[in-house]
Amino acid sequence: MPTTFNDAGKPTYMYDSVGDVWFAVGAKIDTSAAYEFTGANSFTNTVSFDDAVTATNGWNNFLNPAARDAALATPVRGTICFVRQDAGGAALNQIQSYDGSAWVGSGDIFGVTAGTGLTGGGTSGTLTISVDTTVVATTDNTLTMSGKTLTAPTLTGTVTASGDINLSAANGPGSVIDELTLLLMDAI
Repeated sequence: MPTTFNDAGKPTYMYDSVGDVWFAVGAKIDTSAAYEFTGANSFTNTVSFDDAVTATNGWNNFLNPAARDAALATPVRGTICFVRQDAGGAALNQIQSYDGSAWVGSGDIFGVTAGTGLTGGGTSGTLTISVDTTVVATTDNTLTMSGKTLTAPTLTGTVTASGDINLSAANGPGSVIDELTLLLMDAI
């Protein structure tokens, strides 16, 4: 099967003298054949495909934003492309769409790893990270800490009828001893 067509020359017409009409002469094409388009082709109307489109070099696949902008100088809202690198040459590998005024990227976060004191994360979908209460003290949990120093804590409390002493020290650890002394003196 030939891979090129010579469309030079003039179209051919056949005259119907009975109807006084000129008919363009054309050939019937084999619609089951695999036709190959070469060069730049423009379709001025909507094109529908009955099957998946296979693009061996990617669909609107560009090295960088400059190559994208040169090829798609006047994009319309909804135009989609793939850009492999940013303007500086760093890997981008981003699907972008034109929103009517600017190119919008699909993002460059490929995963979230929960660090120390956090749980959760992942590599796809909606991700959540949470505080790991086995490592981080919160107002909602009890956590035993060792080797930690509390700086200027505020302790509150009372002496109960059962003899339990709950301390209160608004001015830091030094006044706990003073308050404990006063509580014991009041208890005697």
